[in-house]
Order: sequence, then structure tokens, then C-alpha cells
Amino acid sequence: MSRQPSLRRRLLLAGGIGLLLVSALASALLGELFKRSARDRLDNELQQDMLTLLAQAEIDADGQLQLRQEPNDARFQRVFSGAYWQIADGSGKVLLQSRSLWDETLPVAATGAAERNLPGPLQQSLRARVQPVRLPRANQPYVAVVATDRSALDADVAAFRQRSAMALAVLVAAWLAVLASQVHFGLRPLQRLGAQLECVRRGDAQRIDTAGLGAEIAPLGEELNTLLDHQQRMVGRARTSAQDLAHALKTPLSVLAAEADGEGRAWRATLREQGARMQASVDRYLAAGLTADHRERTPVATVAQALCGLMARVHGDRALQFQAEGIADDLQFAGASADLEEMLGNLLDNAGKWAQREVTVTARVDDEQLRIDVRDDGPGLAAEALAQVTQRGVRLDERENSSGLGLAIVGDIAASYGGRLALENAQPGLRATLWLPMG
Repeated sequence: MSRQPSLRRRLLLAGGIGLLLVSALASALLGELFKRSARDRLDNELQQDMLTLLAQAEIDADGQLQLRQEPNDARFQRVFSGAYWQIADGSGKVLLQSRSLWDETLPVAATGAAERNLPGPLQQSLRARVQPVRLPRANQPYVAVVATDRSALDADVAAFRQRSAMALAVLVAAWLAVLASQVHFGLRPLQRLGAQLECVRRGDAQRIDTAGLGAEIAPLGEELNTLLDHQQRMVGRARTSAQDLAHALKTPLSVLAAEADGEGRAWRATLREQGARMQASVDRYLAAGLTADHRERTPVATVAQALCGLMARVHGDRALQFQAEGIADDLQFAGASADLEEMLGNLLDNAGKWAQREVTVTARVDDEQLRIDVRDDGPGLAAEALAQVTQRGVRLDERENSSGLGLAIVGDIAASYGGRLALENAQPGLRATLWLPMG
């Protein structure tokens, strides 16, 4: 048999992959948030530099653009320092620029105020603030640009991404350890359940102790206990059926043995008669010993009405009435139809032997169980007889040709379904009550 994948391994694998995906997403998200925050801070600084530059710009008496005073930031004075400013006319001709640009210019077109990335001198990567502006007494618009090297920002973002990835890697390792502990602790009830099932298999225990299994696993333990109880009832039912069969075959075998030792000439008829009797006993008790099937659903009304018609013909010489009264069409027995027919048929046949005029069958739901009552109008039974009549081999009417096992078989079949048979005097007559699982 191929080895099944470990549930522990599957949980750890699924949890580990989930942690890695979430961590990768978190690392990317944190890096992007940090990048945007740093870029916004840089854009704010560029905006302040732009306001400072524009505050100094004016048009002189000759209509020429000039600065009352250049920005006093030392970065704008150092050549190729990474901090630059320039002002160009609408055609792109640079009119004024910072000393740091030296003989270079910034490639900017007048497309509206915006922050953007630009190439700078010496292949520098710049972050720039571009803003169209119209000054008083100016006959044309101008484009002002303030830019700064963004390599420091990119380095900070890369460093943050690296550190956050390392931190998340440590957290993932810790989370995996917690996950492993959680899976181990969470699967412990299943391990305990498996150990208890092993004890049941070895015969060291009869049932599963559901205490300590947890609210989620305990119902599984209860269902397994129900299954174990059912199997024990089936084993008991099969054993009892074998004993009943042996008891039923004892008399025919004795007759055959006596016939073999005698000198009678009618041995063929005796053989056929006793063989048929043994075959009937074998068929009867093999059927009674079959395993109860709780998956079947049997309509009670259909079986009761069919058996009432059959028993009316069986006891036709006494003109008895067999009636099924008040049984709902949707009332079902949670079991095999053959078992319901066996139980109800025995009860109806037994009631017909004692009834004066009629036998009545009723069925209803009582305390979440199926209750079937078979009542006759006969003399009933004495109190001491009620306790004996369901025992094996007990016949209260010695005139009847039977083994005295009918009611005992009914009780055994009912018990195999977790039900029971109860007898009581109904004044007049006897009431036999079957308690069975309801479908």
C-alpha cells in the first residue's frame, strides 16, 4: 500500500508557503511605502527650494529676467554638486541657472507643474520640480526647474528593503517555529485518538475515551464509539443466531439418527420432511444473523399493511382482523426492510395465536424514536410470564409447533439497531412495543 502524505507535513508546507508569500508581499509593500515617503519628503524640499528661487525672480526696467539674490545654499555654488536650478523661457532657452550646472543645462519642456525624474550632469539621476511661472511685467512665460541628486534616496530605499527583508526572514523563522509547535499541539488529540483505537484493536479497551480530545475531535470519537457498539451488537447477534440454529437443528438431527438406527421403511419421507425443516431453519437464522444496515430506509406503513394482509390469510380459519392504523406514509425505519418484516411478522404471528377477534398495529414518533405497537384482544399474560416470554426456547402454549425463539429473535434484531422490545398487558390483550431508530 502506498504511503499516504503526512497531515503534519501538509500543514507545515501549506503554512510555510503562506508565510513566505505573505512575507514577500509585506517586504515589497514596506519597501514601496518607504520609497514613497522618502520621495514625498524630497519633493517637499524641492518645493521649498522652488518657492525660494521664485521669490527672488523679477523683471527689471529693461524687461529682462533677473534675481535680486541667488539662493544662498552652498550646494548650488559647488560645480556638479547634485543640487541645481535654472529658469528658461517658453522656447526652452536657459536664461538663468545655478553655478553648480556649470556649462550644462537641464532638459525640461514646459508641460505644467510636476515632479519628475531627469538625467543630470555626469549621468546623475535627478529628482526635479518643474513649474511654469509668469512674472509681473513679463511678456512671456518662464519655466523654472529645481533639481537634486536622488541617488541618496535610492540608496536609502535599497538599504531599507534589505534590512526589512532580513528582519522579515528572522520573523518568518520565528513564525515557522510557532507554526510547527501549533501543528504539533493541534494534532495531539488525533494522535491520542489513534492510540486509543490501537488499544481497542488489541483488545485492551472496549471504547474510546473522548475526554481530552477537544471539541472538534470528540464528536469523531463518539461516532467511533457508536460504530464499535454497533459492531459488538452485530457480533452478539451472529453468535446468538448460530446458537439458535444449532438448537433448531438438534431435533431434526435426532429424528434422522433414530430413523437411521431403526428399520422403518418410510425413511425417504422422513428424510424429506426433516431436510425441509432444517433448510427452513438455516434460511431463517441466516437471515436473522445478517448485519443490520442503518443506511437503508424502510417505510413502516408499507411493511405493516403488507404483513397485516399476509397474516389475515395465515389465520384465515379464525377470521381474525389485522389492521394497520394511523401510520403516516412518511414514517420510516432506519434499517433493512427484511429486519422490519422479521420483527413485525413475528409479533403479528404471535398476536394472532392469542387474539380473539383482531390485531392492531400502530406506529408513531415518540421521544425521537420510532415506536411500533402490536396489540391483540386476547387474554394477555400473567406477570411472571411477561419476564419469561422473551427468553430463548420459552413457549407458553405447548400446543404450538415452534421452537419458542420468535420473540427472542425480535428482541435480538431490535437490540442490533440500538432498540428494544417491551411487552405489557393492555387489558384486554397484550401489547408488544418496538423501539427502533427512525429514518
